Amino acid sequence: MTVTEAELRGGLRALGLRSGDRVIVHSSLRSLGWVDGGAETVVDALCNVVGADGTVLMPTFTSGNDGHPFDRKTTPSETGRITEELRTREEAIRSAHPTHSVTALGASAELLTRDHELLNSLGPGSPMHRLLEDGGSILLLGVDHTSNSSVHIAERLADLPYRDQTRTVTVADGDESRTVTTNAVHCSYGFDAVEVIARRAGLLTDGLIGEAHVQLMSGHALLSELVDALEIVPNLLLCADPGCGRCEYARERLAEENLIELRDD
Repeated sequence: MTVTEAELRGGLRALGLRSGDRVIVHSSLRSLGWVDGGAETVVDALCNVVGADGTVLMPTFTSGNDGHPFDRKTTPSETGRITEELRTREEAIRSAHPTHSVTALGASAELLTRDHELLNSLGPGSPMHRLLEDGGSILLLGVDHTSNSSVHIAERLADLPYRDQTRTVTVADGDESRTVTTNAVHCSYGFDAVEVIARRAGLLTDGLIGEAHVQLMSGHALLSELVDALEIVPNLLLCADPGCGRCEYARERLAEENLIELRDD
């Protein structure tokens, strides 16, 4: 199947995306099938649909541990070909966070990407949170909720104690480099639980574009539902892999705060 830009635009509009919208996009180019023009066509379609008054924002995350200092202008995105296409657009603006930068293109790009604090990659007041609190939406383009980075914001809004870890990375500073401390972001493999909550609350609009299942949802409403759910089940978003050190740490911290009980199985 060959997917054209016109078909992408039609599918996005059928899903409910409109001119003037602000949207966080998580994506997989491969999931769409064969796209005529590749990632460039997908970005063109997204920008065309939201128009000059809208904004497209994508994660352009980097691991920060490949031995090369993070450079806001040149370090490639590690979150897929569509995000890298957006990052390299001349008019796009990237935030300066060395592990969880975002790149935005559109009317609100400069406002959203400024002041991305080192210890607040995905939390209250971070670029993604600002967009969602301003009426923005989340688009999952051929990916599921394990790729939905905004869910990490709900963990912080719910004040879960396991979001307390930090890490050090190097960033480029002219011809030199320096070491900075950022917050660590936890495992997302348990985020499939979000699908059930969001669907029960009627937040998801589903569609098919090319070969990809796509979902559009209100970001503010999703965060509100998740915070309520996490107050009842604080370990809701943790994965079931017994070898996951990040989720093991999270359970230990929740138990220390008497939010859950650890079981000896």
